[in-house]
Amino acid sequence: MSTDKYENVSDLISVFQRFGRADWRKKTMWGGLKASEIRLLVCVKQSNDKGIGGTNVSEISKMLQVTSPTVTQMLNSLISAGYVMRSTDKTDRRITEITLTDKGEQLAQKASERFKAIFTGMIDHLGKEQSDQLVGLLNQVFEYLESAKTNDEI
Repeated sequence: MSTDKYENVSDLISVFQRFGRADWRKKTMWGGLKASEIRLLVCVKQSNDKGIGGTNVSEISKMLQVTSPTVTQMLNSLISAGYVMRSTDKTDRRITEITLTDKGEQLAQKASERFKAIFTGMIDHLGKEQSDQLVGLLNQVFEYLESAKTNDEI
């Protein structure tokens, strides 16, 4: 038995590269929208489902971990396509609220159901115990990568 703790470095690299090429989130069944735009619709839906009402660009930016100009660009595209509405808050005109149209709500619901089905299927495939282990391991990988990024190691 080998005691080299780094013997599977190339296997790890290969697996991460395969995830990058898997495109599981980019399946084109969303009327020509980009995966990032679908995630934005789902994000707005989740915010609306919490009973908050409309959300705003900075909240969406935080949830999606992208810049506000990126969110604004996606919103403009989704507004022209009829998926999202932008309105001014009645009590504070400086605040702009983002809400889904009926068309946007339907697509966000469909996308949410698809994402849930993908991960439900994964749990069925792996089983509860391995799924729990996978969640724990992926959280540790994320924490490591965030830490390495902060410390300029990557």
